[in-house]
Amino acid sequence: MVRGILVAFVVAVVAVAIYVVLEPIPQGVDSPWTVKLASITIMISDYGMMALPTGINDWLDERSRADSRASEPRVPYRDAVFDRVPVRIFADEPVGGETDKRPAIVFFHGGGFISCSVDVHHPLTAMLARELNVVVVSVDYLLAPKYPFPAAIDDCTAATVWFLKHLSDFNVDPARVAIMGDSSGGNLAAAAAQRLTFDPEYRDLPTPKLQVMIYPCLQAFDFHTPSYQQYGDYNTLILKRRYMVMAWNKYLLGNKGDFTEAMMINNHTSAAAKSSPLVKKCLSHDLIPDEFKKSNYRVPSTDFGDEDIYKEIKEVLLDPNYAPLMREDLEGLPETYILTAEYDILRDDGIMYAKRLEKAGVPVTWKHYKKGFHALFGDFFPTDVGKQSINDFLQFAREKL
Repeated sequence: MVRGILVAFVVAVVAVAIYVVLEPIPQGVDSPWTVKLASITIMISDYGMMALPTGINDWLDERSRADSRASEPRVPYRDAVFDRVPVRIFADEPVGGETDKRPAIVFFHGGGFISCSVDVHHPLTAMLARELNVVVVSVDYLLAPKYPFPAAIDDCTAATVWFLKHLSDFNVDPARVAIMGDSSGGNLAAAAAQRLTFDPEYRDLPTPKLQVMIYPCLQAFDFHTPSYQQYGDYNTLILKRRYMVMAWNKYLLGNKGDFTEAMMINNHTSAAAKSSPLVKKCLSHDLIPDEFKKSNYRVPSTDFGDEDIYKEIKEVLLDPNYAPLMREDLEGLPETYILTAEYDILRDDGIMYAKRLEKAGVPVTWKHYKKGFHALFGDFFPTDVGKQSINDFLQFAREKL
């Protein structure tokens, strides 16, 4: 029995590897074979492990977590709980015995709201603590589909608020706190910054100095932006349209429904909603510079939709806590750093937010990597463009934080 399962697993792995190797990849992407191998790894992780018994899966997962925790031994860390939410605190020893208050970064990991953890992102968050000499709080928020919206943003907000109320316990300067996240973590960073800025409940807390979004996913209304059109169906890129739509769906509904097929073709909204003033302001493709609209770009039709689906989900779909791009007024948000990558379906979410923040008078540093791809930031899949993105952010943070 076990032998048969293992044989089937090996066959599946080989089949996936051959398939991905033979699949095309867009010209211009940095380190194309690294990206292809990363895609193989992700596909095996997402689908191949389903063939293995639960016990083996759990063992492999724990081994992976242990390896991540051991990968950066130079930065001390400890696990704690901030207002019911598990966190990991990184605090490198002050240089030269310095006692001055230090900056801090509250970090929310990516993973499409449904995967990853503080362990997976341990090398990245430890590196940030070491290189910037800052306190890093990495938040281990609840994941969908077991815990759908608003569990993740509520956890991230609760942990951040607790930390802001106890900064003196960590020798942190209240005027030098950043909120940061990658991918879905970028969504949570944007939503948390909006809550802390606009919700009267938090007006007496220290105001975050920076919000940092690394290739964030910021809306689930339009899955036919130019970047979704151009790169959404490449199997050899790290993030595909179907996976992102599935993740948004699970964050939206948990296990209580599945509108993935409707969302894939923008049929989860109504014709009236597509033409509404709110959507035209928040999600207009006119916000995206023409240079990002390739020859195959087509303006999506707005004369169709499923009224029944939209009626069921519109309250959440338009909620800035779920989709930060849907907030109409962005004036007053913290100074912002946004990273986008050319070969990434989420590229245009970041671009639209950067342009709207600029219009709202928010200082924005927008770094775009023409050879970049999703997950380039960090040491997940080391490439030249990835290293450059890290160096650029470190330089920005040293100057601003």
